[in-house]
Amino acid sequence: MSSEATQGQTDVQYGQLHPAETPELLAKKRVEFEEELKTLPTKERKSFEQAQEKCPELLTDDFKLMFLRSEVFNADLAAKRYAHYWDERIETFGPEKAFQQLTIEKALKDDWTAFSRDYITFMPDLKDPMGRSIVFINPSKHDPSKYERISMVRALWYHLHAALESKEAQKHGVIVFIIFQHHAKLSQFDREMGELNMSSLQGAIPVRLSAMHVIRPPTFFKITRMFMKMLMSERTTHRVIFHFGEECEVFEKLATFRLERNMLPVEVGGDVEVDVAAWLEKCKSANK
Repeated sequence: MSSEATQGQTDVQYGQLHPAETPELLAKKRVEFEEELKTLPTKERKSFEQAQEKCPELLTDDFKLMFLRSEVFNADLAAKRYAHYWDERIETFGPEKAFQQLTIEKALKDDWTAFSRDYITFMPDLKDPMGRSIVFINPSKHDPSKYERISMVRALWYHLHAALESKEAQKHGVIVFIIFQHHAKLSQFDREMGELNMSSLQGAIPVRLSAMHVIRPPTFFKITRMFMKMLMSERTTHRVIFHFGEECEVFEKLATFRLERNMLPVEVGGDVEVDVAAWLEKCKSANK
């Protein structure tokens, strides 16, 4: 079933359609979504049916709406993503934690070491002018000797779900920055981690990826780039944007995407001092 949500605005920066979410459209697509779930093969329904039994309180209309938004209201694609999401959530968190709330004190209570590496960074106040959330990944902070890879993947799930708390991010998308610092090493490129992250990001977590900005990739990235392309869907590949050159050249190009220094952290060359540890403690105190 193709989407009928063709009315809306197409943004200049990334060429994405943003449908006009009328009450009529939402009501119609919610019904279609539930009908599409029923048509999935029994094997594909198994995981989300477990969720219906074990954590029905999590399966709210707003939760399901994220999947419709991520697929621009294609109900069939949204249903498939929803089914795959629960497959991946069980695979990532295990058969018990998968059905708990994705909070630091519950499903992620054993992953504090991975959080503290700042490999993944998200701050709710950093957004582009369209309200897109921005997530930063710094491969130079990756050290699998300190934690299990799957623990860092769970941290990625946490940060992306935090980003999706914003309705504007659900509607307009999420921007991912891959930050390579000068001391990045080839040994920090982790093929298994890349596979796990891509499996979660593509077709599972209801993220509408607007862009993946890769900042000043090192020379060895030429070796890893072909492998990363093998992991990416065609849709994701078209969202990857590389930035080379000096800092002034990088920010000149970022400005064409309406990304300015005052909305980016110092690690990228921006003006914002990010205290991830303080934000995580705040989330922990708020039972998030």
